[in-house]
Amino acid sequence: MTLKSFLSKWFTRTVLVTLVILTMMITTVSSPTFADTYTSMESQQTTDIDFDQQMDALANFPLFTQGRACEKSNALWSVIYASREPEDNLVPFQKDQIKLFLAGTTHNFWKSFVDNPEIKPADYIRLTHRHGVFAQARLVISPEFQNKYTGLLRKGSNCVLVRFSSAVSPGTTWDRFTPGFAAKFFINGDHSSENLIVQHSIAGQGNNINYYEYPLSNKLKFIENQPAGFAAFSRFFNTAQDYLKDKTNLKMVDPRELSVEHLASINVKGKKLKNLKSPRFIFLVPPEGRAFSEEQHDFRQDFLALNKGIPADENGRINKRNGIRLFDVYVSDEFTDNPKVEAQPIGYFESNSHFAVSDMAERRISFRHSITPQETENYPGEYPKSKFNDETFTAECSYLGASFADMQPNPQDPSGNTSVFFENYVKRCGKP
Repeated sequence: MTLKSFLSKWFTRTVLVTLVILTMMITTVSSPTFADTYTSMESQQTTDIDFDQQMDALANFPLFTQGRACEKSNALWSVIYASREPEDNLVPFQKDQIKLFLAGTTHNFWKSFVDNPEIKPADYIRLTHRHGVFAQARLVISPEFQNKYTGLLRKGSNCVLVRFSSAVSPGTTWDRFTPGFAAKFFINGDHSSENLIVQHSIAGQGNNINYYEYPLSNKLKFIENQPAGFAAFSRFFNTAQDYLKDKTNLKMVDPRELSVEHLASINVKGKKLKNLKSPRFIFLVPPEGRAFSEEQHDFRQDFLALNKGIPADENGRINKRNGIRLFDVYVSDEFTDNPKVEAQPIGYFESNSHFAVSDMAERRISFRHSITPQETENYPGEYPKSKFNDETFTAECSYLGASFADMQPNPQDPSGNTSVFFENYVKRCGKP
């Protein structure tokens, strides 16, 4: 095929798909057929259309922004699944993530906090949790607990997109495997999704690559005498203080605890609740018998291997009876390191689809954090709050490989909050 004919074919198909999208936007489409129509279009055109154009079109698609919860979930999943990578040819782990993290500005960090689009712009930079595995899922609340809490925690939801990841890319270092989990609960109408973010320890679990080694919770642990990760997270901690200083009367906001209340404040239909009932802590506990190898390997392959033997349709969706139990869900108003004994089980997460890896989707799909607005406290066995300072971060700059140029203030950063990082870099690491 000549270059001229290739460009002609590409242009023709691009125009055709654009017209299809515009037609769908201005045509009244019945709710039951929306997801199927969009899915069909995506599955046919994935190899011919620029992925970012697909995501941009989806981000503005009326029935994605205003439709029913499961329609939104299905539409986004169809793009993810259509862009999935072959199991034997996954995009390799990135190896330069630490420098990117060091050079990250307040503006970059708070793209995960100040807004809540489902789809980020093409130039978005994901500083942490760069690599992961997607799946559709449902949260099932046990019948005996369906009146204890409100909102999404009352009866759960069938319209959830989940992601399994590691905060630190194994491509950067194999001795800080740091499992994290995110769940995006879609809501009917023009309400954006509600998100749950959980992790175990900011220091990770060493070179043990078993994703299911520990329970995950909405309270990040900062174990004393385990400095790995603590220095880098100190930048995030101080960024939180700067951003929230005008939004709360607290002297020092604690970003280690992520909220659960927003999950109890609204249901799938979009009804906002005034008298919400919510636990303070949520724990995702590995299901009985679920464990992967501890040896060094690509953790994404562990989840892809779970697809084997489970039939799926052309969009990767599976029959409900074939769902894989992902986590048992426990809750408590007191934090515990042993939730199976000291917390209460209320339900479980279960897959609704095959697992899929898509590096293209990693760049665009957002999971928003929700910080619990409370005063920072000292937890037994963890770093005292007096050590949460930016100098802890800059003291590690040379060890982590940051150069003087990496730490210079970014003149394009509208927050203007990089000067303190730059000054402390010079103070602790010396002038160039």
